[in-house]
Amino acid sequence: MRYRQKIQQSYITKRMKTNVLAIILSGAVATLAIGDAMAQTQNSRSTYFLEGSTYRHELNPAFMGERGYVSFPGLGNLTIGAQSTGGVGDFIFKKANGDLTTFMNEEVSSAEFLKGLPKRLKVGVNVDESILSLGFHAWGGFNTLGISVKSNANVFMPDELFKFMKNGVASETGSSYNVKNVNIVSTNYAEIAFGHAREINERLTVGAKVKALVGLAKATMHIDELNILASQDQWTITPKNAELYMSAKGLIVPTKGETGNYQEDDYILDANGDRTPILKDGTDGQISYDDIDFDTDNLGPTGFGMAIDLGATYKLNDEWTFSASLLDLGFISWKNTTKGTMSKDFTFDGFSDISVKDDGTDNNKKLDTQVDELVDDLADLAKFDKAGEGLKRTTALAATLHLGAQYTLPAYDRLSFGFLSTTRMQGKHSWTEAHVSANVAPLSWFEASVNYALSNFGSDAGIMLNFHPRGFNFFIGADVPMCKYEPAYYAPISRAAVNVNMGINFTFGPKHKRKYKTVETQSL
Repeated sequence: MRYRQKIQQSYITKRMKTNVLAIILSGAVATLAIGDAMAQTQNSRSTYFLEGSTYRHELNPAFMGERGYVSFPGLGNLTIGAQSTGGVGDFIFKKANGDLTTFMNEEVSSAEFLKGLPKRLKVGVNVDESILSLGFHAWGGFNTLGISVKSNANVFMPDELFKFMKNGVASETGSSYNVKNVNIVSTNYAEIAFGHAREINERLTVGAKVKALVGLAKATMHIDELNILASQDQWTITPKNAELYMSAKGLIVPTKGETGNYQEDDYILDANGDRTPILKDGTDGQISYDDIDFDTDNLGPTGFGMAIDLGATYKLNDEWTFSASLLDLGFISWKNTTKGTMSKDFTFDGFSDISVKDDGTDNNKKLDTQVDELVDDLADLAKFDKAGEGLKRTTALAATLHLGAQYTLPAYDRLSFGFLSTTRMQGKHSWTEAHVSANVAPLSWFEASVNYALSNFGSDAGIMLNFHPRGFNFFIGADVPMCKYEPAYYAPISRAAVNVNMGINFTFGPKHKRKYKTVETQSL
């Protein structure tokens, strides 16, 4: 059958069915969408106060380039970032013998696991790849033209879900759980952007960008509530306001009835707990995640949209400069959307054979096996019925607000200090960050920034190096978490944020000189 043909393995299949927990355990959402991970994000904020940085206009469209430039195709600007309010150490533990195990192991007590668990687990990954970019001085200002591919993937889960997973039936009379607000979203699109910045007077510079957006794929899952009643006999799940949307051209989303691909828990059990050949009511209409595929002869864009960036800088005097920008104010209208709903009560067999015992035999399960089985069981909580296909929907982009202040030392104007406030506005996936930096340009062709940031994802420190001699530009930088690391798996134990940014570009033309000279005013 068409549905059984594995045309192309879809990341939606992996993420929606088998990798949700693996994502959490790794501390990042690699992608929830179709295809390679490509994300909606901006440049590393470490470049914000580096005046020789080629791509500062991505953070504030009012920033004017030092020279004109053309990017190295595909490598002009590559940014990869990940954030999490929980660390790998919240889900992976060491056993008495030194081996690693999940929080479900009986050696890990419920109290030990839950004491470090965040109230709300937020995990995200962002990747931004510039395909081609051009900047030049003309028409009374600085102009940019860029083509890029972006993606943004986020997970939001309450701690109640993990309490349920760990404790299950906590008493002989049974246990109840109320899991609220489970969200998974991934947006993937291409962007064509034209920007223009100009000096209004000796103090004020303004800029704007207009962006044409081409939707590639979007996946959204939202569950308002999962009411769980766990008894000795069975676990009953009652979902409320649960919806799933998947948008992609050529996407094939079959039901179990269409494929005949049923799972063990799809069948009714007899009085002895043995499986009967009778399917549970409604099983035929459930989405068969294992059989989600693509028609490779029908791939292409699945939506279109528009967005704008706005920015301004105000140079109060030779020491103080203030700036602000509002990015990604826009939307994408998606086509080829498949909708899933989950409104019926269903029984759940529980997390079986995961809390392994150390009995000295070779049958002890390795960490990857434990994770695989845990993820398989967790996937059984998402029994979405196919409710429509070929639908249309419109979604807003995640907007970002930057507010900055920069102080340049009067005695040594090659050294400055900056403060940057960043707010990401994306509903339950919103976050804020305060960023301070010291920026130095000891040579005309080299500058560097050292920074520290504090956000919802903890604290991190970073460095950015920018080489910009005439005709060439290379920059590289990274922000890493300021937290403890576990040598056993080389990952942060607690909440963390990490960002890597690099690029190669070719510059042309003379250095830009301000149209107006700054009028000296009384210093603050």
